Parts: sequence; structure tokens; C-alpha cells
Amino acid sequence: MKRTAIVLTLLFSVSILSGCLGGDSSGENDAVVTDLQAQIDNLTVINQQHEDDINSLKDQLATSSSLVSEIEGALSEANDTLESLTETVMQKESQISNLSNLSEQLREELENSAAQNSSHISSLESHIQNISQMMEILEDERDEALDQISLKESQIAQLTDDLDTAEQRIGLLITHLYYSVSGCPESNPGNKLSIGFDDGSPGGIQGDGILTGSEIVSTFGECPGNSGLVKDINPLGSHNSNPHSMVTMGGVLYFIADDGVHGNELWRSDGTMGGTNMVIDLNPTRQIIVGGSIVDENPGTDFGEIVAGDEKIFFSAAVGNDEIRELYVSDGSGSGTIRISETFDCAPQLFSNYPEFTYSGVNSISVMPASEVGFDTAYFSAFRCSYENVVCSGEEPHISDGTEAGTFQLVDLFYGNTDLTMPNGGSITADLEGSQPSEFTRSGNNIYFSANADMGAVLTDVGRELFVINTSSPAGGVQLVKDINYGSSDSSPSMFESMGGELFFSADDGISGMELWKSDGTNSGTVIVSNIAANGSSSWPGQKISVGDTLFFTANDGISGNELWKSDGTYSGTSLVKDIVSGSSDGGVSNMIEFDGDLYFIAYSSSLGVGTQGTEVWRSDGSDSGTVRISGSILTDSTTALYLTRAGDRLYYVDEDYGNGAGIELFSFTPEDGITLAVDTRPGSQSSDTRNLFALGEKIFFVANDGLSGDELRYHWYNPGPIIS
Repeated sequence: MKRTAIVLTLLFSVSILSGCLGGDSSGENDAVVTDLQAQIDNLTVINQQHEDDINSLKDQLATSSSLVSEIEGALSEANDTLESLTETVMQKESQISNLSNLSEQLREELENSAAQNSSHISSLESHIQNISQMMEILEDERDEALDQISLKESQIAQLTDDLDTAEQRIGLLITHLYYSVSGCPESNPGNKLSIGFDDGSPGGIQGDGILTGSEIVSTFGECPGNSGLVKDINPLGSHNSNPHSMVTMGGVLYFIADDGVHGNELWRSDGTMGGTNMVIDLNPTRQIIVGGSIVDENPGTDFGEIVAGDEKIFFSAAVGNDEIRELYVSDGSGSGTIRISETFDCAPQLFSNYPEFTYSGVNSISVMPASEVGFDTAYFSAFRCSYENVVCSGEEPHISDGTEAGTFQLVDLFYGNTDLTMPNGGSITADLEGSQPSEFTRSGNNIYFSANADMGAVLTDVGRELFVINTSSPAGGVQLVKDINYGSSDSSPSMFESMGGELFFSADDGISGMELWKSDGTNSGTVIVSNIAANGSSSWPGQKISVGDTLFFTANDGISGNELWKSDGTYSGTSLVKDIVSGSSDGGVSNMIEFDGDLYFIAYSSSLGVGTQGTEVWRSDGSDSGTVRISGSILTDSTTALYLTRAGDRLYYVDEDYGNGAGIELFSFTPEDGITLAVDTRPGSQSSDTRNLFALGEKIFFVANDGLSGDELRYHWYNPGPIIS
């Protein structure tokens, strides 16, 4: 604080004076300085909460603030006086030094002239006497100034104590003002409450009633344990903003929503009302002619996929009159959201007479995060077509580092040539299909994908097979892993999942049917794990997830229906976990996630039978006996569990409980607490149609309709107490 700086300056000045004068005066001044420093070091007082009336506190605050102003005025006057006295002392010290030197010179002249001129000696002696008198006067004036300095230091110490007391009072009053705020308003969830001094410190404006910048002393963290509306993004009555396509980057939620003005655009939220804003209007209002009149249109943006790395968001979008989605990148800001490059600048109408052309834009985007390779790297499928180059290479694998220079086609895996007539009468050579890569998936240091390949003599038609990208050399590292279904037939690898540095997937070798395979990225290391359905039939391995060193997946052996299976990557270690719905009927296993070291999933309950309803949450440790419906899961005889999601140390899902007075709402589960109704957004038997669950730390975000705001972004945070930051 300013007062501390002034006191330290005074102490420094006193120290210099004391060193120049020497003697007892220096010792006394050192003692004063030491005592003053000890007082300064013990100025902080921790305030305690009290429960005074708010209006009374405000009156006391005004009185204390007035007192501070008076004290600061007196302190400023004392500092000015002290500065003047210090300057006077320095002047007197300089004069004393000059006179002392002059006296010494005169003494030398006296000694040299003593034998020559006695009258001159008398004159010199008279001068010396006068100088001695002047020195005595100056020393007296100096001592008086030092006494005044001591007095002002005492006054400053007292004023400092008074100021500290006043500031403590102000801090106490402000703290009590904070504690008088009860609860966390649902209309402003997650708000942070600050305490400090509205004194105009850097970054703030004195007396504006808002604590900003250096005015803030401490901040009290987010409101605890509440659920509520994050923001009514589309505030027009009960209209819906319908947030969807949620991803997270840097602890911030990004999603697509419609505010009723701009159409579907990219939004971001930190979980608070004030921190929920549109990132950019990619497709702003445009004018169109309707019935001969010019009207404004807010078309919004046609978004495709959206994925997030550590530092960048990649997404596909069509803007304006574009019919083909291109690749965009965003750092979370409006200025940092740009189209990377235009891979497709040919008019889609050019291909209207060719049914094999089915391309709608960039797709199958996958990101290798910056934490792994130094910068976020996107792998995706794109159709490269250019009027300028008069060439179309078809839909092929691409790579991007988020810059135009770093975005390019990795390889042309599929050669195809069709001569198309251009609108201007010219022609263009086009590959209308390409390799159509899909399912870019990371496993270890490799990126795997499925693609068609026919590169003529380089790689004769092998059908749709498994390919790999060596991430250490992406430009030249695209290789066919194995022609699983040898020749031009497709093995159609799909449903990828990584476990233990290997890729597990479903594929058809033309003999065993669609079964479970694995690969380490080499031809010899790509093998069938188990032929689950015998006699050439397919088991159709579906959703896969690794829990520890166990791969869980769905499959149909032709006897038990489509049920839950597991594998350790070996033939002998692959087996049926449980026939959830006995016989050939399907167990309806879906939405598998890992939680607390076990597998959780949604499946039919045998007591409810098989149908479109009757799905509940199950848990499995990999054994038949350890695969059970979680206790108390059945709420009524008509339940539909959906959107199983983990947030912190809790599981969340959507279910219906009309029998107990709740519609389709948000439920939570822990082994300790069992199943509880987490949020009844629309109390009573009416449903809020809760959906689109997304976890961000310990918070769960979701879309629900409370009957007033429409389908909007809401949140729930299971937190038993306040967070102080």
C-alpha cells in the first residue's frame, strides 16, 4: 500500500541521516525505526463474520470511509511536511560540510601566515570565530528539524494505526454484506461473489458499486449443490435453443444452439449465465427476395461434426449458399474461428447426374491432441475438387494442424476418372467416389481408418480394408494394414476400440463372417480373435469398450441373441458374459461406460420383458453372477433409461418415473447412495424431455424443458458446500 511505501522511504532517509551524524542520535533513531517496522509488520487483522443489519452496516461503512478520507488527508499533509523537513536537513548538512572545509583551509592559511603577518592572523581568527558561530546555529536548526521528524514519525504511526483500524472496519462490513447474501439464485447459477474495496484501484472505478481489477481482495467460488438454467439462450417465450453437439476444451463447454435471431451457431459456456455467449455468427443475416420484397433472413450455419483437442476445436460447416461443408477451426474466440481452406470449390450441381456422388462435406473428424504430439492435429475425410486445377481426387484422407498451409490430402487411395462437362463448356476430370475413409481412431502412436483402395499398379483394388497412419511421419506413413478379405471384396472394418496398444474391431474375412479382430498395425499382427458365430455366420460385434485389460462388446452367437461379451484379446479369453434376456432374444445392451472399475450399461430387464421400453441400468464385473441390474433400478413397469454419463464420482442418466410422480427426468447413481432423482426440471408427472447429457468435471450439463423456457441448457452440480477460491 502507498502508506507502507512512504514509511519505508522515511525509514531509509532516517537511516542515511543517522549514519551521517553518528553518536547516540543514530542509536535512538535506529530504535525508532526498528519499533516502527515491528508495528508495520503486525498491521493485518483477520475479520470475523457477524450478523448486523445491512442498512446499519452501510451507514457505518459511509462513516468509516469518511474517516479514512480525513486520515488520508492528514497523512498526506504530514508526509508533505516531512518531505520539506528532510530537504531542509539535507541543505543544512551540505552547508555545514562546506563551512567545515572552509574552516580547515583557513586554519592552514593561518599557520602558513603566522610568521609573516600578525594582523592577517587576527583577521583569520575573527573569520574562524564567525564560522564556528554559524555552525552552532546550523546544528541547532538541524537538531530542531530532527525533533520535528521524530514528531511527524509518531504522528504517521498513529495515523497508520487509525487507517488500519478503519480499513479493518470496512473489510468487516463488506464481509458481512457478503454473508448476508443467502443461497445461490437459480437465475444466475455458478456466479462468483467477491469482497474488496471500491476505491478505484487499478482496473476499477471508485464508488461505482462494482468490484473489479485490483479492487478485489478475495473471491468466493461457485454456488454449491444447485441445479438450474444456465441461460435462456432463446428467450422468446417457450422457444427452444436446442443446444447440441457438445464438446469441451480448456474447461469450457462448446456447443451448437439457436438464439432465435442468428440461427444455429457456435456457442460457449463456463457454466454461468454471464459466461454463456455466442462465439461467432458464421452465417450472418442476409437479404432475400420474397414475393417481390426484400426481407432479412437469419439462416444460421449448417454444422456437421464438431470435435475438440487441447487447444483447438475442429468442425465442419456450410456457410451462406455453400452446399458442401468445409473444415473450420476455432480457439474459442470469434476472431480465432476461421475456415481453414476450401477443399471443394466446384458447384455440386455439376455432379447432379451422377448418383455415385454422395458427398455432403468434411466428415469423420478425429483429433490427436497437442498433449501427445505438440499441437492439435485433425484427421478427416474430404473431397478435393478444384476448378482452378481442373481435377477432382475424390473423397480421401486429409490432415490439418489448424492452418491452411498445414492442411492437405495425405494420399489418393482410389483412382477414378470421369469426364464432366463444365458450365462454360470445358471439361473436368473427376474421381466421383474416392476411398471414402471413415472411423479415424487412435491406438497407441497409430491412427487407423477404414477405406476403399484401388491405386492401379501401385495397389490393385483391395476393397474396403484397414489402413494405418504412422503419426511420426504422417505425410508418407499411410499403409494398408492387411487385405483381410483378400481381393476386391470388402472386409468392412468398423466399430474400432483401442486396448493395450492394439486396435480391436469388427471385420469379415469372407470365411468366418463379421467377427472380432485385433491389430498391432502390422500384417502379421492383424488376426481374428474369435469366430463367435460358427458355420460362416456373423456375430456382428457391436459397441466396444475397454475396462482395464478386458474388452466388453456386444455380439450374437446365433443361440443367445445379441448379448454382452468380453475378451482379453485371445480366443480362450473370449466368452459370453451373461444372457440377459434368456433364449434367442436380444438383451438390448447399449451405452456402455466404465465407472469405478466396473462396466455400466443399459439393457432390458428380464422382469420387464423385451420391447421398446423396459430398459434399465446394469453393472458388470465380467462374470455372470456379477452382471446385475443395479439395486432399485426399476422405478415403474414402463421405464426407458438413456444417456448414461459419468460426471465426477456419480453416474447420471435419463429415465421415466411416472409411477412416482416424475416424468422423464435426470437421475443419478452411486454405489453408496443408490438411485436418486437428481433434477426434476418440470415437477409433477409432466416430462421435461431431458436429453443430451454432457459431463464437464463434476458438473453435468443437459437439455431440458421446464415448461417456460423451452429446450435450453441446464446444469446440475452435486456439491455439498461452498467452494472458496
